[in-house]
Amino acid sequence: MTEPPVSSDLLAGAGSRRWLVFGLLVGLGAIALLVIASDGRAIAAAASRVRPAMLLLPVACTVGSYAAMALSYQRIALMASLDLPFPEIAKITLASTAANYVFSTGGLSGLALRSYFFSQQHGLSSGSAVSISLAQTFLTNFVLLAFLFWGLLNLLLDGQLHSGSEMIVGVLFLLSLLLCSGAVALVASRNVRQRLFAWLMRIPEWISRAFHARGDGIRSRLELFEAELHEGVDFLIARGTKMAAPLLYIGIDWFLMLATLYAAFVCVEHPVPMHLVVIGFSTGVFLSVINLVPGGIGIMEGSMAAVFSSFGVPLETAVVATVIFRASYYLLPLALTLLFLRPMLAAGRPGLRRSPSPEPSAR
Repeated sequence: MTEPPVSSDLLAGAGSRRWLVFGLLVGLGAIALLVIASDGRAIAAAASRVRPAMLLLPVACTVGSYAAMALSYQRIALMASLDLPFPEIAKITLASTAANYVFSTGGLSGLALRSYFFSQQHGLSSGSAVSISLAQTFLTNFVLLAFLFWGLLNLLLDGQLHSGSEMIVGVLFLLSLLLCSGAVALVASRNVRQRLFAWLMRIPEWISRAFHARGDGIRSRLELFEAELHEGVDFLIARGTKMAAPLLYIGIDWFLMLATLYAAFVCVEHPVPMHLVVIGFSTGVFLSVINLVPGGIGIMEGSMAAVFSSFGVPLETAVVATVIFRASYYLLPLALTLLFLRPMLAAGRPGLRRSPSPEPSAR
């Protein structure tokens, strides 16, 4: 395996700054549209119902969620002979999730940053570092799909949907089922993964034809990612039942993240059923990670509020609740991360701190 394709300077490039500014402008535009579509007085009334002491509830859920996430990383890292104390793994967890919030790349920026810290700062071999991140990323997304599957199933069975809405939810239910099945197939079969990447390898050719440019760079990155994916999946399979504990922590992490959003609605004195929380949450998370707006600012709030509004929650109440959720689960951890991120990146640069790489073992 080659060195991880990430450096401590990945957040500082001129191109990244331009995309960041552009994304922030788009996000501010989305927020402006959301404010225009809402009733300012109704938003103020909903906000006035929030008691400051109640805000501790979503904050407590957030702390528990990040702690469970860090424990899942710690247990997976231990399987690769990397025994990190909880405070250190918690800082890496916060830093990598912050990277995902700022650079909405479907989780790849956080994966790259975690791999960088494991390899450069803690001396783990690059292949093992990527394997840890990929294993945790796969389990995390699989559990999210399982929660979405459960929420859609409950929504279909409660009998309160109109025919048109029932059809849309049914399609989403089938889609979540297919995604779960596809994720299992990718892990269970190397042949399926090879076929998928054989199809993806056509993308550079399509791009070169459409834009009259060379697709060698994209092809080489896809080839590197394919090799890392195979290694990460092999790492996951080789540990078998030992992954039960990390999977449990990831389930707790997602549950507490959902509980943070549920608690935000409790704060505005308008609690909603948990299966609706799952659907609104999943929609906001999905749309926020597939766009170029940093952290999905405006996109997450708008999509969540729209989903909850379609199920009978007043739009302004949903807006206030999603803002509380955003502040509790995203802004507070991000502010905390800024306190220690720069020293962590400096300590992880090659030549400043590097120890011999231990060989991974199947413990």
